[in-house]
Amino acid sequence: MINFSKLSQLEEKLKNLKILVIGDCILDRYFVGEVNRISPEAPVPVFDLKKIYFRLGGAANVAANLRGLNVQVELMGIVGDDEHGKILKELAKKEKIGIKGILVDKTRPTTLKTRIIAQSQQLLRIDKEERRSINKELRKEFEEIYESLLDEVDGVIISDYAKGMFLSESFCAWLIGEARRKGKFLMVDPKSAEWKKYEGATSITPNWKEFKETAFKENLSIENLEESCSFLVKKYNLDFLVITLGKDGMFLYHPDEGSFHVTSQAKEVYDVSGAGDTAMAGLATFYGIGLSLKDVIKLTNIAAGIVVGKIGTQPVYWEEIKNFIKENFSKE
Repeated sequence: MINFSKLSQLEEKLKNLKILVIGDCILDRYFVGEVNRISPEAPVPVFDLKKIYFRLGGAANVAANLRGLNVQVELMGIVGDDEHGKILKELAKKEKIGIKGILVDKTRPTTLKTRIIAQSQQLLRIDKEERRSINKELRKEFEEIYESLLDEVDGVIISDYAKGMFLSESFCAWLIGEARRKGKFLMVDPKSAEWKKYEGATSITPNWKEFKETAFKENLSIENLEESCSFLVKKYNLDFLVITLGKDGMFLYHPDEGSFHVTSQAKEVYDVSGAGDTAMAGLATFYGIGLSLKDVIKLTNIAAGIVVGKIGTQPVYWEEIKNFIKENFSKE
């Protein structure tokens, strides 16, 4: 593990790093309360609402996690011409996330996930969304903004939640091609099992469920991860591949360096929502400041272990990572 004194030396690099996140922006709404009785009208719990709050979700949560690591961020995505879209943009501005790439689509609502939580447990999730490709006018506007922002950033994250931004394979391929042409690293958090549209990315980071879907589609064995990852890295022209394994940690495959597995650092698991966003932000950040891939995975794994101990979609902060290492690895 990187020693504590070296972590302090990384802080200047983190502040100088700038990453562009493009993807499906989601507003997370939380209804928090208590359940203490069953309704006399039907055998269902009575939810006593205490408070309502909002957080950044989807690609916007990736951006929030980058800000938590002290990275400069630009965010690109779609919101509706509605109150929820305004709330999302205000939350982003509050976190000092650049929002010049957030465009309004008057034909669809802002994607909204509402979670009902009682006694720290999620009872229900209600989604409001429209899944369809962006229109030609918006795509052209996105392309112009993307071209201008690429010159300002060190790398790009594609955060695909299958809500519409990347339903067009040609648009996704164009984004990757432009980033690589300009010498920027580009990492993908995938939702689709069809990886053709992600071809040429620096890295793809599926979770275990997403990896199994892709492996099944490609007729690959999930018993031999290294062999399957080797095939996928070659086929889709990636630099490396990372699989997030939940309670089993993370798995890295690099064609020259081989495979590397780290076990989860989670102390307690309260809520896994947003854990993939934290992992994506950590990978891009620690790769972007030039750490070795093993150190990238170790630090990202710590960040993921911290975030699942929080309730609701929340970012992980650099100070939390430093404190975790100080408390758990100081002897090393």
